[in-house]
Amino acid sequence: MDEAMQPGVVVVRGNAKGFGQRISVGRHRLNADEPVSAGGTDTGPGPYDLLLAGLGA
Repeated sequence: MDEAMQPGVVVVRGNAKGFGQRISVGRHRLNADEPVSAGGTDTGPGPYDLLLAGLGA
């Protein structure tokens, strides 16, 4: 089994170009990014949005 597919394993991948990140949480996939106004490309929710969503969940 791929390590990223195991329950309880979170893998975050990005690169030095921009703020976009690919997040794997078990079998789930998410995108995260900063808004355009903060220098990102808005391909996903920002870190504060993800934090608030996690608290809400």
